[in-house]
Amino acid sequence: MTDFSQSFYWETLPLRGARCRLDDIYARVLRGFSGPEGVAKLLGEVLVGLALLATTQKNYERLIMQTQSKGPLKLLVAEMTAAGGMRAYGRWEEGATVDFSNLPDALLAITVDMGMDRDRYQGLVALRETLTASLNAYFTESVQSPAYFRLAVDVAAQQAGGYFLQRLPGVLRVEDWRVATQFIAIGSDQSLLKAQPEQFLPEIFPEESVRLHTEQPLTFSCSCSRKRVERMLVSLGQAEAEETLATEGAVIVTCEYCHEVYRFADTDIALLFAAGKPLH
Repeated sequence: MTDFSQSFYWETLPLRGARCRLDDIYARVLRGFSGPEGVAKLLGEVLVGLALLATTQKNYERLIMQTQSKGPLKLLVAEMTAAGGMRAYGRWEEGATVDFSNLPDALLAITVDMGMDRDRYQGLVALRETLTASLNAYFTESVQSPAYFRLAVDVAAQQAGGYFLQRLPGVLRVEDWRVATQFIAIGSDQSLLKAQPEQFLPEIFPEESVRLHTEQPLTFSCSCSRKRVERMLVSLGQAEAEETLATEGAVIVTCEYCHEVYRFADTDIALLFAAGKPLH
């Protein structure tokens, strides 16, 4: 299994965690990407962060992790469905240096969409200097349960993965939490990605039993379609569509997530706005 998430826990300690590997998903997100390396790295990190966070959620339809700011990075967003489908994209200011240190008034938002017309839950925290620090702050402030994230992304090799630990209610010594987080923190990103959890995790607390759940498959998945684009064009109105036709010769819409191109000629637009045409 190439792309997956896998949760684990210690039987006698209030401590759980997860790991993930998203190489294929990350490579698919970068296909057609022509932005700066900093944004490419952040796309990998937001995918990994979301995959790890998802292991703590139940009964959701869709999870969304996004940052917005008035700085060079306008938007960074990743989505994940209950079936394990993931996608991500970003918007940035051309020519600017993009990192979390120069994003004024930036927020990290985690949205849990329960589906079935049920209310969404959204948690917000101020964006820190890294996505890792922001996720740790989210768990401390919104979930009120300390967590530690390690996000490992190699843009050139198109590799992405990471580990996550969460301190659960109960008695856990400060020293034990320090030992656990230091085990995840040490070593290079490559050594962390190559580590075998069956060997690596028991070394944290040799006298405690750690259990690993079955790996859950994850894939790239985009919900865009020609029908969805048609509904969007209808919502914008016939006048705007015909104005674009007149100036551009065709209406062309490109999905920001998967870069699929949808082209509408004049005959397509005429049919789209024909009286009584149903849109499903």
